[in-house]
Amino acid sequence: MSETSIAVWDVPMPVVAGESFSIKVGATAKGTMIEVSDGSGAVTSGSIGGTPWPGTDGLCWTELQIPAAKIGVARYTVQCGAAETWFSVIAAGKPTCTLSVQVTEQDSKAALDGVEIRLGPFHARTDKAGHAKLPIAPGEYRLQLWRTAHIAQPMAIDISKDTDVALTMLHVPEEHPDARWVR
Repeated sequence: MSETSIAVWDVPMPVVAGESFSIKVGATAKGTMIEVSDGSGAVTSGSIGGTPWPGTDGLCWTELQIPAAKIGVARYTVQCGAAETWFSVIAAGKPTCTLSVQVTEQDSKAALDGVEIRLGPFHARTDKAGHAKLPIAPGEYRLQLWRTAHIAQPMAIDISKDTDVALTMLHVPEEHPDARWVR
């Protein structure tokens, strides 16, 4: 008898506190029941379908709706028979504002694509024109940028309405003494 394997994917980050979110759960035992629980007990369940996920050898799956917890980190346990795994999510307030960001290279003023932008649980990447838009809940955040071979100081930002910011990043050449820390 083979053991059942479980996989969880398509977990959104962040989720909106108090609303439902969707995940996919797969197991190697089609037709079996899946139960998802948090620290207070079962929150949802479903049956694994009979069609394997494309490109797998027998990982059958289902999509489940999960009620989100209060604001903060929540851990959920997923059980299929004796098999068990877990996943966690960050629940945040409902995004009612938009932060528009433009990122350029400090010296050349060239637009920087692929810059990772983080504000608490909210994140985005700049496009080829150096732009990104983040739906975000009102609040105080620490805005952080990351891109290989570039550096920028984190900055405090208070979001209470739609906001536009223009930011720069400093290129750190390979010969710079701090280059190994930003590669």
